[in-house]
Amino acid sequence: MGLSLQIITEDLYSSALEHLKNLGQTGRKAIRLRAIISAKEYGVGVVAKIFNVDTNTIRAWAKNFQSDTLDGLEYKAGRGRKSNLSELHLDAIAEQVKQDSSMTIMKIVVKLKELYNVDTSRSAVHRALKKLNFSHITARPRHYKKDEKLSLEFKKKSSEEN
Repeated sequence: MGLSLQIITEDLYSSALEHLKNLGQTGRKAIRLRAIISAKEYGVGVVAKIFNVDTNTIRAWAKNFQSDTLDGLEYKAGRGRKSNLSELHLDAIAEQVKQDSSMTIMKIVVKLKELYNVDTSRSAVHRALKKLNFSHITARPRHYKKDEKLSLEFKKKSSEEN
């Protein structure tokens, strides 16, 4: 019980109980609040084993809840791999697409290499286009057995009827 008394004060404990009443019993925040409350009652080591996390994790949850209340219990921004496309590159992509809306992703990749000497992938450019709220439009597929003459004849007949 030693360290839980130092980390989880009575004020933090009562605040966690109050927030849990308002929040409900399900969800990430509620689970972490229950872990903080249980750590005060039963000790950090016991609760860490039950919740299958490290004792330092429960201590971090308590500290984050104390400093940021419920927002402290959310996931923090990850350390994942950052994009090699900066805001300058995103602006250039947006400008290129606005100038030529039929530009393919591969053409954008080549253009970025030519203008900014940036090696990037098609998927990175695709994510950048999604981030810039551009949609990806593909051509309607054509069947390999389609007869163009019959198709044109059909179009002429259907336009005559209308």
